Amino acid sequence: MTKIYFLLFLFPLMISAQILSQYPNNQSPYIGGYEAYYKDLHDIIVEENLKPCTNKSEFYQFSVLVKTDSTISFIKDSNLDYFSKNKCAAELARTAAKYQSKWNPATVDGIKQPAVATFMIFPDDLFQNDKITYSPTMTYPRYGGFEKNHLDYFRKQLLVNVDVRRFGWNDLFTVEAEFIITKEGKMKDIILTKKTGLEEFDRMIFYAFKDMRKTWKPATVNGQPIDFRFKYQLTAITDPAD
Repeated sequence: MTKIYFLLFLFPLMISAQILSQYPNNQSPYIGGYEAYYKDLHDIIVEENLKPCTNKSEFYQFSVLVKTDSTISFIKDSNLDYFSKNKCAAELARTAAKYQSKWNPATVDGIKQPAVATFMIFPDDLFQNDKITYSPTMTYPRYGGFEKNHLDYFRKQLLVNVDVRRFGWNDLFTVEAEFIITKEGKMKDIILTKKTGLEEFDRMIFYAFKDMRKTWKPATVNGQPIDFRFKYQLTAITDPAD
């Protein structure tokens, strides 16, 4: 029987040897911090006469790659349904980004590194807000409603769902899953954005995520429940038992 030992991470530090998947602690992807980003976004909306979204509940997690030369590249969405449902918010953020110039590269040990930055875009609030400083108030989803160590409970349940008895190999692998946690606290639209390459094994991991039964405490923006795109990286070692 094959044993499996899991190491699981939320928002892993490295996408590759060169690109950080998130900014290091206490660093901001925008000069002046997140409030400066949202202020510039709001000012651009006014100056360029950008239009509000018809669907007032649109919410988009806007990700860009901030490069070492302080320019950006847009990151293609893996979940096309999520993008389609929030297309207006996504296009608003992308249009405004073309006018924004204060992108701030991440640094590691004093050396600039390309890194992924994510901003929460809630257009209805942006169009209504006339404060000098603004940043959306976020609460993030929690598995099972647990207030502490909720990802530990997620990991334990995921381990129960994984059946590796038919795999007799010893290897270290990494799989990344992306899914939506709905405003009702349910997981849906699960996609493996990084696979092992072993089709049968990847299918088993996919269904391990799909079979998670507990609901989540949903994310909120300014107190309003939202559909939230969640990424989870799983690193594990399979070990054939003697």
